[in-house]
Amino acid sequence: MIRVLRLVLLLLLGSYYCQSFAQVHTEKDSLVDFIHIKDVITRDRKIMEYIKYGLGASQTEIAKKRNIVIDSLSKYDFENKKAFLLFTDAIFNARVSRYDRAKKYLIGAVEAAQNTPDHFLPSAFYTNLAFTQTDEGNPIEASYYYELVKQEVQKLNDPSLEVALYINISDLYCANELYIQSISSLDKAQHIINENKLDYPIFYTIINFNKAENYFRLENYDSLKVYHNRLYSPENQHRKLYSFQKRTGYYLLLLEHRYTATISVINVLLKDTKYVKTDFDLMQLTTAYIKNGQADRAKNIIDQLVKEQEKQNHPGVKYRLYEMLGQIAQIRNNPTLAAHNFELALEQSKQNLDEVTQVGNVSAQVRVKDVQGLYYKNLLAFKREQLWLWFIIALAVLTVIVIGIFYRASRQKRHYEKLLYSAQKQELAFINSHEVRKHVANIMGLLDLMKDITDAEFLKSKKYLLYSTEQLDIALRNVSRKLSD
Repeated sequence: MIRVLRLVLLLLLGSYYCQSFAQVHTEKDSLVDFIHIKDVITRDRKIMEYIKYGLGASQTEIAKKRNIVIDSLSKYDFENKKAFLLFTDAIFNARVSRYDRAKKYLIGAVEAAQNTPDHFLPSAFYTNLAFTQTDEGNPIEASYYYELVKQEVQKLNDPSLEVALYINISDLYCANELYIQSISSLDKAQHIINENKLDYPIFYTIINFNKAENYFRLENYDSLKVYHNRLYSPENQHRKLYSFQKRTGYYLLLLEHRYTATISVINVLLKDTKYVKTDFDLMQLTTAYIKNGQADRAKNIIDQLVKEQEKQNHPGVKYRLYEMLGQIAQIRNNPTLAAHNFELALEQSKQNLDEVTQVGNVSAQVRVKDVQGLYYKNLLAFKREQLWLWFIIALAVLTVIVIGIFYRASRQKRHYEKLLYSAQKQELAFINSHEVRKHVANIMGLLDLMKDITDAEFLKSKKYLLYSTEQLDIALRNVSRKLSD
């Protein structure tokens, strides 16, 4: 029996030290470290952020990193584990442009997170669904998912998430050439930041870059320069800040029509490992090549982009590519090819216009809902203020009543005290005039009867007694006079 107990004790101690060793050697801010966080809400947000940015690798490394994340998540049992496994696969597929699979995994993640008490996970998954649909060129579904995000964010009552939502909506508007609506959404995000006094430097950076992006596409040089300069202020904090600064820098060169300098800058950036490259950089490079009379170089890049877009089928991008191919054909004096490319661009433009029109309708509905929400918010505030006003009025009336009661009680008390004093005064006057003076009168009468006695000692005593009696009579008369006053 003792041996068995010793064996159990050794096993328990061994297990304890193994756990302690594992905890000590868990790398800080690693995925495993986040999984062991006790608070569910904090844990979910940390894991979510780790997965989003942990898979931000090159195409050759992203599959390896996806396997590492999946392996780490699979080793531990914790709440919302299934949702995070699905989310990891969704992010991986979105990064390799397999948007249908990404959407499937994200919908599964939403379903897996339905029972969580915190609305953060559903809002994050809906946000990524909107990102996926935006990248795939499906703005209607993206708008739909942003509306779902809005509903979840309202339940969370977190201003920072509301700011992020309006910034994301501005990206959708910008991608669909609704630049004024995009800037309006950014202004809304800035208003929420100011109203709630939020200290998030990352929001400051993103809003500045997104506004610079919109003003570049509107060809508003002066406004672009303002927000480009703001990206160099010390308040900025963002992992893509370097890329934002460099991109808006060559935007200025393009609007200044300095195409040779633009080509040089973009080619250097495409080789820069610190710079986060996008297809939009290649499109601006082709624009610079065309403007600079280097049509052959522009066509090589466009052919490559068209092949990629055939997989993604993004009409908003494809029509611009076909339009540039038409311009190149014109430069080469090939009207037949130019007409063909312009016709393809027109088809894509019509499709894009239909979708943009629907997005405009959705944005109008969103604005109506915003106005309705603001109306109900103001109505609730008015009702609260009205209740407070009625409470203050009732409190004031109650205070007046209480003061009146105390004042009346005080006056009655003084009246009763005056009556009591008057009664006591009359009683004292009666006692003085009838009880005390009766004895003085008796003494004086006796002294009058004793006036014929001739004994010398007695006469002397009688004299003193008579004097004292007269003094007592005088004193009693003074008391009676004062009581009468």
